[in-house]
Amino acid sequence: MKYPLIGITTSIDMQEGTYCSKSSYAACISQAGGIPVLLPADECIGREGNYVKRLDGILFAGGGDIHPHFWGEEPLDGFEMGNILPQRDSFEIRLCQIAEERRLPMLGICRGIQIMAVASGGSIHQDIDTGLLKRTPRVRHMQKAPDWCETHKVQFVSDTRLAEIYHAQEILVNSFHHQSVKKVPESYRVSAKSTDGVIEGIESTILPFSVGVQWHPERTAQKDQKTMVLFKTFVRYAAQYREEKIE
Repeated sequence: MKYPLIGITTSIDMQEGTYCSKSSYAACISQAGGIPVLLPADECIGREGNYVKRLDGILFAGGGDIHPHFWGEEPLDGFEMGNILPQRDSFEIRLCQIAEERRLPMLGICRGIQIMAVASGGSIHQDIDTGLLKRTPRVRHMQKAPDWCETHKVQFVSDTRLAEIYHAQEILVNSFHHQSVKKVPESYRVSAKSTDGVIEGIESTILPFSVGVQWHPERTAQKDQKTMVLFKTFVRYAAQYREEKIE
């Protein structure tokens, strides 16, 4: 079977007892030529390695805040923290670490870029508006516009994977976050920033494909074919990984 199997992480609705995922993630993977599979976090803690052995790529999806414990901090006061699901955090961080060991292609979106950073030894700004991150001018990162509407600029670092994928120096993106990557892991580099200095993209310097973005390309892909190139590139690397694995 030539189509790569792409795992997509899910959130958990504790009240309803359901696993949650926006359909746009799976839609983008399908359109890019992959087979999407949803990964239920708390049912599979301890089995992360079994997932990685069967998958050809992992998409770390958006969602709630990561528990600060995972990068050695306590929750700070002065802002409204989002919902925390420590079982999801544990599962995704371990999943990312094992995937990195096996050189599995990875794509992180919003929360996903933060998971990738924390899993590899980085850290997160708990809230970019508390003053801990000096920003001039202050761009609105939690937009009020519809989710498909791109509202602020992101500037790419030259000679990076993202700059190559988008064939541009800057693009407009949508934005729905109050946290961002603070310390970039040693095995990663910054590939994009917003005009106020917030890290918007990171990529591995040692893996064939491991890219994280702070915006939500899956919500704009239907109207912006350039965005679909990101998913197609990810799935292409996953397909190559599958071929090498079968050989």
